[in-house]
Amino acid sequence: MRLFVVAMSVALLLPSLGHRVPLTWAQAGPPPGEPKRPAYQIGSAGRFNEDWSVLRGVDLDKTDDFWDRVKFIPLSPDQNVWLTIGGQARERGEYFRQFLFGNSEPKQSDGYLLSRYRLIADLHVTRYFRMFAEGKSSLALDRDLVGGRTTAFVDELDLLNGFADVMIPLGQQASVTLRGGRQELIFGSQRLVGPGDFTNVPRTFEGGAAIGQIAGWTITPFWTQAVVIDKYRFNKSTSDQEFFGVFATGPLHFLPVNLDLYWLDANNRFAAFNGTTGREHRHTLGGRVLGKIGATGLDFEVEGAAQFGTVGRGDIAASMFTTVLGYSLPVARLSPRVYVEFDYASGDDRPGGDVGTFNQLFPNAHSFLGYMDYIGRQNVISPNAGISISPIKDLTLSLQQYWFWRASDRDAVYNKSSGVLRAAGTNRDRYFGAETDVYGIYNFTRHLLGYTGYSHFFTGEFLNKTGKHKDSDFYYAALQYTF
Repeated sequence: MRLFVVAMSVALLLPSLGHRVPLTWAQAGPPPGEPKRPAYQIGSAGRFNEDWSVLRGVDLDKTDDFWDRVKFIPLSPDQNVWLTIGGQARERGEYFRQFLFGNSEPKQSDGYLLSRYRLIADLHVTRYFRMFAEGKSSLALDRDLVGGRTTAFVDELDLLNGFADVMIPLGQQASVTLRGGRQELIFGSQRLVGPGDFTNVPRTFEGGAAIGQIAGWTITPFWTQAVVIDKYRFNKSTSDQEFFGVFATGPLHFLPVNLDLYWLDANNRFAAFNGTTGREHRHTLGGRVLGKIGATGLDFEVEGAAQFGTVGRGDIAASMFTTVLGYSLPVARLSPRVYVEFDYASGDDRPGGDVGTFNQLFPNAHSFLGYMDYIGRQNVISPNAGISISPIKDLTLSLQQYWFWRASDRDAVYNKSSGVLRAAGTNRDRYFGAETDVYGIYNFTRHLLGYTGYSHFFTGEFLNKTGKHKDSDFYYAALQYTF
């Protein structure tokens, strides 16, 4: 692990010691004559989706970016075999005051440092075969809140992605890519399936997928097992958590909108929902539509899903629904956008027996129900709204406000990991709190970005009457370097 961290640190220092990226390029784009590089797929977009073959034939010794030299390394005279190397380092400090509403032992308030490093090797053998590997090291320093250095924060050295692709052309406009190995799953809005990049240890799976491309649509049948984190040993997948299905996305050609359609199937050896326990066979059928409304500046998104199946001897009948309406104001200098959103995920009507609690599956939860990551998409009703602006180039500021009610007053409040945040008990109050988020992100260069934020959670009646209920504060700041 130490060797991996040292290697990453040396690699990240090389461009600053030798060839710096000019700040004016970072802010104004590449000068004329520079190659058109793919955007770094930072966050939850997947680094394996970057295509650096655009650098084929370019004299990389004369470009203005030091890292171009490792983005397209030809390994054959005709340059049809090439290697791409990349990576990322992220340092983030966090501070919680009254963590979990003061219900945290041994400390209620604490500050700590999270470090995460990634290193990528992407080998292409013609356009038909590819091997992609991405190692990771996730560390936590001085975290003394409940759970301490849990597997959400620490995975000292392991493999995030390690798969092979075989691409089979099916004519001029169609192809299928067969993928097998360890891989992040990134589908649609990521409300139900995403790696969860904000957390220090992203989620990954092992299995196979077939990625079909036809008429602008991407259709992906897949079968996987969840990878279980072991902080100090190589992670392994488990047959106790199987996840498979089909995800399709593409344009609805007769209307200016995009459409997602999906069937997702979870087969878990053990599950517990509001007193019902046992093996879970859960099917999720859903869809999402999004687009812009002419030249009005309005945009919209609607997503919904229904779930059925069994948990132990109980039947499942659950659902979720989300709708978003946004408006980009015609103020070019600030690029302001406002939105209103409504989120619903069903809860259970009574303990034991049949299950009405929605299973949020494997979400990128951080983006949708508050940056504190307290609340999951289960037994929740949340109207929310926000605004974002860019007062100067490369700086974006945002403000979000969320309100939370239980969808069923007989079910618990759940957290982002589907665990019980506060049990239902006998209290029938539905309103359990609100959260305010302030966030800012600045791109210093095309490689370096920084972000910082503050969140405050206001406890509501249900929390106030069922246990400790102090308001929580969350502060964080990060620097992230990507190459």
